[in-house]
Amino acid sequence: MPVQECATKRIPVCPSTWETVHQLRKPGQTFDDVINELIRKNSEIRLIEETQRIRKRNKFVPLSGL
Repeated sequence: MPVQECATKRIPVCPSTWETVHQLRKPGQTFDDVINELIRKNSEIRLIEETQRIRKRNKFVPLSGL
């Protein structure tokens, strides 16, 4: 995200959390990039988990059956 579109916010985190996020950064990535990637990955995991729960309850309706 270009700098002019970002707002500067202070988010208090433990030193160990800051270090972990810092270590997750790839060359050229900002903390915003890392956080957005973590959010995206978490959303994917939650979707997969919810899909698995639905399938285990046999409440899954395949799209081909509509």
